[in-house]
Amino acid sequence: MRILFVNLFVSYTSQSLIRYFKEMGHSVKEVTHYTPEDYYRDDRLYGLILEDIRTNRPDFVFTVNIWPLVARACHEKRLPYLAWSYDSPQNLLTDEDLSYDTNWLFLFDRTEVEMYRKRGIEKVYHLPLAADVARWEKINPREGEAYEVSLLGSLYESTLPPLMQAMSDYHRGYIQAVLEAQKKVYGYYLVDDVLTEELLTALNEDLNRTPGKLQVNKAQMAYSMGTFLTYSERLTLLMLLKDRCDMHLFSGEINERIRSLLRDVHIHGWASYDAEMPRVFKASKINLNPSLRIIRSGIPLRCMDIMGCGGFLLSSYQPELAEYFAPDEEVVLYDSMEDAVEKTLFYLEHEDLRRQIAERGYEKVKAEFTYPKQIEKMLATAGLK
Repeated sequence: MRILFVNLFVSYTSQSLIRYFKEMGHSVKEVTHYTPEDYYRDDRLYGLILEDIRTNRPDFVFTVNIWPLVARACHEKRLPYLAWSYDSPQNLLTDEDLSYDTNWLFLFDRTEVEMYRKRGIEKVYHLPLAADVARWEKINPREGEAYEVSLLGSLYESTLPPLMQAMSDYHRGYIQAVLEAQKKVYGYYLVDDVLTEELLTALNEDLNRTPGKLQVNKAQMAYSMGTFLTYSERLTLLMLLKDRCDMHLFSGEINERIRSLLRDVHIHGWASYDAEMPRVFKASKINLNPSLRIIRSGIPLRCMDIMGCGGFLLSSYQPELAEYFAPDEEVVLYDSMEDAVEKTLFYLEHEDLRRQIAERGYEKVKAEFTYPKQIEKMLATAGLK
C-alpha cells in the first residue's frame, strides 16, 4: 500500500511509524512542510498537499495528530485520511473539517473520543498509543548511570495566572475553589462540568475589561486550568520527595524561583527522546508520571515509553491505565500526593517487588502495545488492511 506521510511538526512518533509501516510491507513517501499558524486557512500549504497527492498517488494520507488542512485536501481528492494523535486534547478551535466521510481519526483518550461523538463526529476512534520496544532494547544506561527517583517532563507554564488576575474577586475565588477540588480528584476531570456557558460568559465579561480584551472558550479555559494543575502537582511532588530520596528532574528551562524551591533536587536538562530518555527510564529505580490533568482517561505516551523501556512506572491514576494494566502488578498508581510519597518510599525499599512489577509491565507492553499491533488495528478499522 502506498502511504503519503505528511510531517507538519516535529513529533516523537513519526520515525517509528514510518519504519514500521515499511517493515510491514508498505511504501512510504515522507514529505515535510512548515507548521501552519492557521490550521484551517493556509492556501499555500493546501496547494502543496494537493500537489503531493497528485505527484505520489497514495492509497491514503497519514499525519501524526489531526490537521484540518490535510483532511480537506484528502476529501477534495476522495482519498482516505488517517491521523493518530499523541496529544490530548486536540489543539483545534473548531470541529471544521472533522466530519468528512474520508476521515479516519484515532485518539488515545477514550473520553475525548466520546466527547467528539456526542458532537456528531462519527469518524473518530479510540486507539491507545504504542511503545517502540525493539528500538529501546538497543539503548542502555551509561556505566555508573543510576537514579533513585526521576521525573522526566515539562513543569508546564500555564496561562491561568494572568487570566485569574483579570477576573473579579468572586470569579477568582470560584476558579480557585474548583482547582482545589480537582486536586483531590483523579480519573475524572470535573472542570468540564463546571465550565458552563453561563460561567464562561461571565468570565469573558471580566476579561473584556483588560487592555488586551482577552477572551477564552471552554476548551482554552479547560486546558489552562489543566496545565496549572499539572504544574502544581509536579512541583508539589518534587518538593515533598526532595528531602526523602535522591530526586532527579529532567526538564527544559527552569527559572531561578523554581530552582530555589527545588534546591535539593538534581535538575538536569531536557533528555532527548531518541537517546537520553530511554537511558533515564532504565537507570531509574522509580519513574514518576504525574499525567497532564486534562488527559481525561487515556494512557499518555510517557507511560508507554517508561514501561516499554522496562522501567518501573509510578503514575497518577488514569482510568485506562487501570483498565489495560493490573494495578500493583504491572503498574503502580497513586490518587493523592500523600499516596504518591508513600508508594515511592515503599517501592524504594522493596527492590524485588519493584523489579517484578516493572518486568510485568514491560511484557504487557511488548505483547499488546507495539507499533505493528496498533498499526494493524488502525488499518483494519479504516478498511485498508
